[in-house]
Amino acid sequence: MALFIKAEELEGLISITEAVDAVEKGFASQVDHPIFSLPRQRMLADNRRITVHSGGCVPLGVAGTFVHYERHNYTADDQSYGAVGKRVYVSYDSENGALLAIIAGCPPFYRRQAAEDEFATETAITSAVGTRRMAREDARVLGILGSGRQARRHLEAMCAIRPITEVRVYSRSADNRRAFCEVMQPHVDAELKPVERPEDAARNVDIIVCATGSNFPVVFGRWLEEGVHVTSIVGSNKELLMEGLVSRPRRELDDAVLARADVIVATLVQQGIQDEQGDLLEPVRNGVIAWDDVKDLSALVTGKVRGRGSGRDITLFKQNSDQGVGYMALARLAHDKARAAGIGMEF
Repeated sequence: MALFIKAEELEGLISITEAVDAVEKGFASQVDHPIFSLPRQRMLADNRRITVHSGGCVPLGVAGTFVHYERHNYTADDQSYGAVGKRVYVSYDSENGALLAIIAGCPPFYRRQAAEDEFATETAITSAVGTRRMAREDARVLGILGSGRQARRHLEAMCAIRPITEVRVYSRSADNRRAFCEVMQPHVDAELKPVERPEDAARNVDIIVCATGSNFPVVFGRWLEEGVHVTSIVGSNKELLMEGLVSRPRRELDDAVLARADVIVATLVQQGIQDEQGDLLEPVRNGVIAWDDVKDLSALVTGKVRGRGSGRDITLFKQNSDQGVGYMALARLAHDKARAAGIGMEF
């Protein structure tokens, strides 16, 4: 029988590293079954947005859809959520066709999980899949740009995959970056330090994480030093552009970041093309890179492309959208954990 699972019932059952391992398996399956997962699809009416992520992972025996709905706020400078509905996984056993599980909400992977944070928990997990394959093994200093929900999650995820000892945090608001460090310090072993300038979070560090809502570049290629890895999560505002609500594609990185990167990987290159994502599309249009220079996460996790050639390489993971294969890998993991723990309602 299928299970109905409330995400909050999974509290304490799934670690960050277990989630990262599962999502990596999901993306690995894309190499053999590339059309068993669609790029993320979005539908928009003014600030109303419904998003669908569909796909399947044959090795894990799971397929289905993840759906969410939001109303969002936007200005010339950034975007943020105004209202969000509970996100829903619908998963099937890909081998016998039976309904496997419906999961209401996003699994609580993190130690700090307030009620207002019960959505989009998966983004930092996918970021960690790419970062784990690309950042130097000895990476110890992390720079974070952003102080909101995704910055908090990325802090915990990065500390789970690398021996981070120091974290430099920048936000436009001095109060926000100080509060971030105070709130998150008990949840990680690394020392958290607020910094006054964005470049202070990007220079003399091993990993840079951009977890902002910005519409304009926050990291510049001239700041990057040998051996650094960059992970960026800003995606697309194509629909807003189509409706004339904003004037240009969103950016989190300038062209020089792409120009200086020795290896560039995106969650899914086709997503960047379909959504006309500024951090990839504009450097292509400007002749800085070609689409062929950007590799898929599935190729990275299966070893078809290397994460870095040496400790001196500059690497970039553009986490440009979670995908159905990753969500369904998490659905299988959540289902199996719930079965073992005797939680959820059979129907």
